[in-house]
Amino acid sequence: MPEQSKPPVDEILGRLPLFRRVAPVQLRKLARRAERRRPSKDTLLYVRGDPCAGFYVLVRGQVKLSLRAPGGAEKVLRLVGPGETFAEPAMFDEQPQPVDAHVLADSELLFLPAKALYDLLDHDRAFARALLASLSQRIHALIADIGAYSLASGTQRIAGFLQSLPYPAGAATARVRLPASKTVIASRLGVTKETFSRLLRDLSAQGLIEVRQRDIVLRDAARLAELASGRSQH
Repeated sequence: MPEQSKPPVDEILGRLPLFRRVAPVQLRKLARRAERRRPSKDTLLYVRGDPCAGFYVLVRGQVKLSLRAPGGAEKVLRLVGPGETFAEPAMFDEQPQPVDAHVLADSELLFLPAKALYDLLDHDRAFARALLASLSQRIHALIADIGAYSLASGTQRIAGFLQSLPYPAGAATARVRLPASKTVIASRLGVTKETFSRLLRDLSAQGLIEVRQRDIVLRDAARLAELASGRSQH
């Protein structure tokens, strides 16, 4: 997209729930201090231990947040999509980055320096409340992840993940698309790639889904939801 046709930074920020109640004059001040970045696929934005000088807004593309063991094994903690922010916790407690951030697709980001956010917090109580709500939602999501890893079977986790992908509400049959490779999604769900593929085949054999490479047809969304919640036996 030509530079002149791109929406201005303050307009991009104003669409996000975090900044929706910020006064236009404050948004313009923040936008002037933001940096547009366009990393290509496979770019490493930062690694665990790097200093954190601000946080990011993902405008377009996808970013993977993960931990890597010394032996090379990786655990994907979060897949960041357009309209989402990341790296706030490390910025506010002034600690090094706790995870690696890896760009999975050609992306567009806004980098917001810490000083600009601190200035906004000093002047806008509504923004402070929205920020607290955003961080609280992140904590609840983390607790839900821990619960799923500890208490739910691999089949339940995969059924729940497929249910979380966007599709028309109330549709008995719908097509969804896996947002990343099977390797990345398997790591995100706490299973191996081989287990992920096997459980997809199992769900397909039960008539709940149909696998078409990265497209998944949800043949029985209601039963899939029951399986995800544990109300249906595998």
